[in-house]
Amino acid sequence: MNLEFNIKNIKKTVAVAMSGGVDSSTTAYILKKQGYNVFGITMKTYGKEDEDAKKICEDLEIEHYILDVTREFEEEVINYFINEYSLGRTPNPCMMCNKKIKFGKLIEFAMEKGADFLATGHYANLENGNLVIGDDSSKDQVYFLSHIKKKYLEKIMFPLGKMKKSVVRELAKNLGIRVHAKKDSQEICFIKNEELKDFLIRKTNGKIYKPGKIIDTEGKVLGIHNGLAFHTIGQRKGLGITSLEPLYVVALDTYENIVIVGNNNDLLKKKLIAENINLLSKESIKNLDKIECFVKTRSRDRLHPCRLNLLDDNTIEIELIEDEIRAITPGQGAVFYTESGEVIGGAFIKN
Repeated sequence: MNLEFNIKNIKKTVAVAMSGGVDSSTTAYILKKQGYNVFGITMKTYGKEDEDAKKICEDLEIEHYILDVTREFEEEVINYFINEYSLGRTPNPCMMCNKKIKFGKLIEFAMEKGADFLATGHYANLENGNLVIGDDSSKDQVYFLSHIKKKYLEKIMFPLGKMKKSVVRELAKNLGIRVHAKKDSQEICFIKNEELKDFLIRKTNGKIYKPGKIIDTEGKVLGIHNGLAFHTIGQRKGLGITSLEPLYVVALDTYENIVIVGNNNDLLKKKLIAENINLLSKESIKNLDKIECFVKTRSRDRLHPCRLNLLDDNTIEIELIEDEIRAITPGQGAVFYTESGEVIGGAFIKN
């Protein structure tokens, strides 16, 4: 990492999305060292914002703004999250937050305050104007960035993209950053002190609690579930049923309110349908039709060779070429990549 001051950078203003964690804090330190005019923005989304972000900005002697997006976050992320579960899908709140809030409300606020760029602590790269997987292969965060608007790519900076997390922590320690040893947040940011089930019941006043049948792929009733929202594709534990062989959730029937279970082979698919397509490196949706590329249906998955078949302007069929994907989950993201890790675009899995 080049920490040398560059006189050319003093003419550029960079807003840093400050969460109070080691990644965003190190990002701000790096940019300040390089000579950029830096200020920090912390989003107030749900509950009290992290005080460490303010302290880091004080250490750096840079301005710090609080952007209150609690209403927008409730409407665009939390309501989406609850609605997806109520429809038998498994939502991806980070994707939606990046699309609607961080690279929506936050970047707009940054530009209003005079920023030329918005920098974040994502482990991602931008090459020739395209979004590319970061060098730390264990943290594919471009998966979660695949639904941001293409027009914003030229206004974004990812200073940590060429670094591994272990190196970032060591650099933070050497720079004397107060949060260098702070643990990463693992849970969903708006569900911290309660179980997902309890959160959903509370937020829906119990309406999401809808008992129904658990059946196998032959239609045999094996038990009773308490609501589709409490189950996800691929789930094995917590079903409350007994069987001589392992059984997994293979489908959620929202019309009949039924959980369908089967064996591991029932989870394997060669094709899937995705909708709500967002393009990043192609000019037109039509450019996706019949191309061969790679797909991921979860961030920690590997790249699967596939062929894309455009069904309409908002729906695409993804056909696996060499293998099958296990536990394809409606509501999650299907992200398309080139072999080199460049993001072509993304969509949300329908079935």
